[in-house]
Amino acid sequence: MISDLNLDDYNYSLENNRIAKYPKSKRDDSKLLVCKEGKLINQKFYNIDKNIPSDSSVFFNNSKVINARLIFKNRNNAKIEILVINLFNKNYKNLLFNKKKVIVETMIKNIKKWKENETIEKAENDITLKVKQLKDNKVIFTWNKNKTWLEILEIFGKIPLPPYLKRDSLPEDLINYQTIYSKDQGSIASPTAGLHFTKSLINKMNKNFLLDFITLHIGIGTFKPVTTKDINRHNMHSEVISFNKKNIINIYNSNNITAVGTTSMRFLESIYLIGQMINEKYKNLNIEKFLYNKMSNKLTKKESMEEIINYMEKNKLNIMNLNTSIFILPGYNFKMCDQLITNFHYPKSTLILLIAAFIGEDWKKLYKFAIKNNYRFLSYGDSSLLFKK
Repeated sequence: MISDLNLDDYNYSLENNRIAKYPKSKRDDSKLLVCKEGKLINQKFYNIDKNIPSDSSVFFNNSKVINARLIFKNRNNAKIEILVINLFNKNYKNLLFNKKKVIVETMIKNIKKWKENETIEKAENDITLKVKQLKDNKVIFTWNKNKTWLEILEIFGKIPLPPYLKRDSLPEDLINYQTIYSKDQGSIASPTAGLHFTKSLINKMNKNFLLDFITLHIGIGTFKPVTTKDINRHNMHSEVISFNKKNIINIYNSNNITAVGTTSMRFLESIYLIGQMINEKYKNLNIEKFLYNKMSNKLTKKESMEEIINYMEKNKLNIMNLNTSIFILPGYNFKMCDQLITNFHYPKSTLILLIAAFIGEDWKKLYKFAIKNNYRFLSYGDSSLLFKK
């Protein structure tokens, strides 16, 4: 573990008026700040393809945000807000296709107004949804129609916008807060670096780059601030990653890799560790937050991918689903990623620590420049293209 980091060194002043409450009317019309070898260049996002190395492969996270926020009222008319934060069971089975009932982990606002044995409910047309508290932040939802949990969430739920936007979700957020390539249901936050891409930009890039779509289902950790004095004690929530053999072959064949977003970066760096774990005969291939400090990390990228390909062929696996809690801090040795496309993140957050790990002290120059030049921050804000230092 890295014990000498001071979280205050990763702070900056973020005024509320710099937080983008709403997206640009055109996705790719946002600003793009390129940071390469310490030099900063103002660009527009629709020129992103002209700034990525010509031999790079570009990896996108195709996870789709679900309507994980539900609002109920108790018998005294007090508002109870429930955020579903885990959509998978311990075997990585997606719970979205359960029918009639589901038990899930949640975060609950105004829980003091909800008595332990009280069942609260709401109805929409002829569908009644009921919920009751269990132990360990879990609740049980039941409903009276033969519909999936996903269908119930689409009827009763709202898109879970980040709390720092300080507004309720609007109908247009159902579109704006999803990437245009979102596919696999399972996130409670959007992989926002991808929000800038349009269909025309993807089509243009597809002619010149290898594009691939991987999956990391984003959990509550993306909203959770670091509150512990000792950064090492911060609790990193695990997230489900999913990949097929073609993904691994594409990584194997890539001499240069651009990750679209910190979630794609966490996926890619986790994939390297999985190959290393297979090589070192680990039985459990789930990734702890500081696993990389316990391993030799001696394999090259290609050797690690070979380990995964051989493992999948030996075990006749077409798809692998695993958990990762990787926590990337300054001092981390990146094995996979050469460039990162990402928005501007909250001060003293795990994401700022990841950026600092990738470009070193240049992160301060980057954020100072962005503030001075009126870049828009956070989920609906502007973008950056960072080259590994």
